[in-house]
Amino acid sequence: MRVLNWIGGGFAALHKFRRLCLRHYWIGTFAEAGPGISIGDGLQLYGPKHIRLGHGVSIANHVTLRALTGYPWTDPPQTFSPEIVLEDRCFINNFSQISCVNRVVIGANTMIAEGCFIADNNHGYDDPASSIREQPLRICGEVHVGPDSWIGAHCVIVGNIRIGRHCVIGANSVVTSDLPDFSIAAGAPARILKQFDPVRKQWLPPAAS
Repeated sequence: MRVLNWIGGGFAALHKFRRLCLRHYWIGTFAEAGPGISIGDGLQLYGPKHIRLGHGVSIANHVTLRALTGYPWTDPPQTFSPEIVLEDRCFINNFSQISCVNRVVIGANTMIAEGCFIADNNHGYDDPASSIREQPLRICGEVHVGPDSWIGAHCVIVGNIRIGRHCVIGANSVVTSDLPDFSIAAGAPARILKQFDPVRKQWLPPAAS
């Protein structure tokens, strides 16, 4: 039993050492990285020199950050100048993905739950004679998720989208349009369910606020 405990402890220490080495490596590849950053296992990173992290950012396991500088399957290939910004103390949970060809900003203290997909681009499909893979990516604009917000599990945010400060997006929602500050929204497409009334100091349906 002691031998098994010793072996288990050795594997745990080795795993911890590996994570520290990978964290040190990843942090060195970003355009900017503040102190106190946490990075989980299985990070998939594309274009790290176009990604900036504030201090205290936490990235969980199997997160994908794609700052795409090019799309090689068009003729000629597309090129982009992307920027992903994860502001101070934001949290990206397991298996979430961010795809950027222009600009995606996640605000300070915002939480992105498991399995979310956020993108400022989409596949073109206008020409039915060509495969969708071979058609140019569409640059939709920019995605901004305001500070202090919470994006529920398995949400999709794609397009030219601005989500305000202190917003809550229900799980499995698809956000297709802007949401003002202090909103609760859900659905596919997401609709505003409640907004905070600063006079009554209550969360109320839009018609009552």
